Parts: sequence; C-alpha cells; structure tokens
Amino acid sequence: MGDTTKPIAVVTVHGTGDTAAELQGEKWFQQGSGFSQALTSRLAARGIEAEIVPFLWSGANSASEREKGAEKLAATIKRMAPRYSGVHVVGHSHGGNVANDAALLLRWGRRKQRAKEAIASLTTIGTPFLNSSTSALQSLGGLLFLAITVISIPLYLLSSLVLLLWVSGRDELFTMNEVFGPPTEGSWFAVWLCILGVGVPLWLMLGLATRGLRRIMRPRGLDDTRARVFSVWHGNDEAISFLQKIEGLPLEPFPSGSMLRGSRASAISFGVIAVILTCIAPFGIVLAQSFGVVEAPWANSEWLFLTTISLLFFAPVIFALAYLLFRFVAGLVAEIVARQRLNRWITGVLRGVAFGRDGDQAIGQVRTTSHTHATRELCIEGEVAARMQAGAQTAASQLIETYRWALFTVGSDSNSPLANLANDAMTWSSLIHTTYFDQPEVIDLIADYIGDEVDGGDTQTGARERLQAAAAPIAVEREERAG
Repeated sequence: MGDTTKPIAVVTVHGTGDTAAELQGEKWFQQGSGFSQALTSRLAARGIEAEIVPFLWSGANSASEREKGAEKLAATIKRMAPRYSGVHVVGHSHGGNVANDAALLLRWGRRKQRAKEAIASLTTIGTPFLNSSTSALQSLGGLLFLAITVISIPLYLLSSLVLLLWVSGRDELFTMNEVFGPPTEGSWFAVWLCILGVGVPLWLMLGLATRGLRRIMRPRGLDDTRARVFSVWHGNDEAISFLQKIEGLPLEPFPSGSMLRGSRASAISFGVIAVILTCIAPFGIVLAQSFGVVEAPWANSEWLFLTTISLLFFAPVIFALAYLLFRFVAGLVAEIVARQRLNRWITGVLRGVAFGRDGDQAIGQVRTTSHTHATRELCIEGEVAARMQAGAQTAASQLIETYRWALFTVGSDSNSPLANLANDAMTWSSLIHTTYFDQPEVIDLIADYIGDEVDGGDTQTGARERLQAAAAPIAVEREERAG
C-alpha cells in the first residue's frame, strides 16, 4: 500500500488513431472527459483521490511507434511515480500493448516489495495483445553488433584522448609526433572533425544496439501474481476479431506446383531465343572473321551453309533442351527451394500491414491476454454486451444512411464520400471497440479494480470477491498465466 497522503495517478493511454493534441478534452483519455470525471468520482466515493494523467503518443498503427511510445511511457511513469501514492495505467486498444511493453521496460512484478513498483496496476480495455520475436540469426547479429559497439567505445575514447594530447602539444607518452609529425595550424580542425565524424555514428550505433538488446532479451512468461494485467474485452470487439481473422487466414499466394506451371511461358521464350541465337551464330562468326575480330580461316561460305543447315535440322532438339533446362532450373528448383519462403514472406507482408509491422520483428499471436504477464481476464457478456452491440448497429445504420445515396447512386462520385466516411466521427462511434468507456458498468469495473489495488489488491479480505460480484452481471471471468 502506498502513501495515502498523496493522490494516485491514473495514466490513460489511448489506442491507434485516437490521439489528441491537448491533455484537456472530450475524448475518453483526456482530462475533463466523461470517463475521467466518472472514474475520479467513483474513486472519491471510496475515499481515494485520483488525478487523470493522459499519455499522448502518435497513435499510428506502427510497431516502431508503439515501441517508442512504450519507452516514453516507461520514462514518464518512472519520473512521476515519486509524486503519487501509486501509478495506475489504463490502456485502450493498442494503448494496452504500449502499456504492457512499458511495464516490461520497468520490470514490473520483479521487485520483492510491491510498494517499490513503479506501476501499481495495469488495466487494458479491448486490447488485441501482440507478441513480437526475433529469429536466432537476428538475435546473434544483434548481440555481435552490441559487442562491437561496446568494444568501440573505449577505443574511441582512448583514440580521441591521444589525438587531443597530440594536437595540444602534450604527447609525451604516446609519441604521436613520430607517426604524424608535429601538429600544424589545421590539425585542430582535422582532429575535431575526426572525433565528431566517428562519435556521432558511434552514438547512433549505441542507441540501436541497446534497443536491439531489449528486443532480444524480452522476458517471457512472467507469472508473478503481484503483476497481473486486468484485461476487459467484448466478445465481438472489431479490432480483436479483425486481427485474429487476419492471422488465421490460410494465405498461400503460390500454391503447390505454381512455380513449375508458371515457368512454362518463360521456358518457351527461353527455348525460342536459344534456337534463334544458335542458328544465327554461324553468320556472326563469318562476319567477325571478315572484320578480323577472330581468326577463323575455316569459316567460309561452304562451312556457313553446312553449319546453318545442320543447326536448323537440330533446332527442335535445341529448343527441347533449352526448354527443359529452364523448366528444371527456374521451375522445379524454385518450386522446391523458393515457394515456401516466398509464401511466408508475402503472407508476413500482408499480415504486417494489419499488425503495423515496420521492422525486422515477427509480430502476431493475437490474444486477449498478455504474452508477458499473468492476466486476469473479463469478457463482457449479458445485457451490457447486448447494449454495446445494439448501440454499434444503430450507429452503423445511421452512418450508412447518411452516405447511402452518395455511395450507391449510379453516376455519383464515390471518392469524396469515401474520404468523408473514413474521417467521420460517426464511423468511430459505430464500433463496439470504441464504446467501452460509454458504459457505466465498465467504468465501475475499472474503478473497483483500481480501488482494490490501492487497498492492497488480493491481499485484502473480500477485495477479489467484491470485484467478482461487481463483474458478475456483465462478464465472465478467467485467469491466464503468461507465456
């Protein structure tokens, strides 16, 4: 339990496409929003003073942007934690992934004393948890790159010191004068150019190497019950369902035998070209001999006639050999060696568009529970789930009715309505995924969970039972370990 004389901080982390420029506003994560006011009121009723602290990141569907957001969030939490009795994080959609990765960076759940944790609790709403991994070859390359960088740092510092001593005339120990001679007027400029020219890339290397090390050394299966993610989601959440369907699609751009079949047209072209080049080759030799390019005294008109007739006679054999050679090399070998790799690569690209993959990490394994922490999971069902479903259907019907004429009337320009539809606020509000924070029961769940964590979590008698009772009318509770 933290210092009760201080307020708690509730850090709100928005999801993809839901960012804002200001801390104050009407969006759920902003100060002064309906959710923020309702949550602080419910916590105040339990005697808990809470401050809403929105965390704003780019909101782009990009793995690297989520990674940057997690690093910034971890630094923000670490900096603000001493000012509050506890920092409670609430993340929506991919904001939950940002918060989960920030918890990893802060080593949440690995301290012996709970009060010393930078994060007091982590709640995710409608988060499609993604896992990321690197191959063995990428991990080896990353470790070697880090080792080279670490070795380069002392060598760089020593070399810079030697150059500065030499150019300042204090080179009694290293005797650089014997190597470079005495310094001249332009030596200072050359030395600083060398130091900066190597130092700036080295600083870049260090940043990339340490980021790569964090990726490689990501902890797996942290089952500490003191660090459980509280995951709340709807069974028909569009974001979760969409990503799960994308990951489950049996994509096979190049089916079995396609490489071999596809090489037929190219093999025919290769055979035709081989026949043509072979048949005109004697003319080329005679022409080259006449200009003195090659020495071929036997390349006379009689040889030309006989050779050309022979090649024309064997043209079908030449074509068949070229055709079969191409089919074997470009077709059969590609079928055996390249087809599966191409399928995996193209499938990874297509799925990566949905997952926001923009680097060398493999992203996927969509789940409703954290891959790295034990998770307490609540799936919203019953009347609240039906209300959210009905609300989304009503909003979607109104949205379609608004744009029906412009989209489906013959002869109308559909480009402009489609652009308006994509940016219309009604589109955002017609999704179950975006309406969690409009439900009083969901706000009660979040407030009760945070309140119980403030009061000591599961160590307090009845805390777990109260949360189960609050969730009973609307949700089915499950608990899953990490891994």
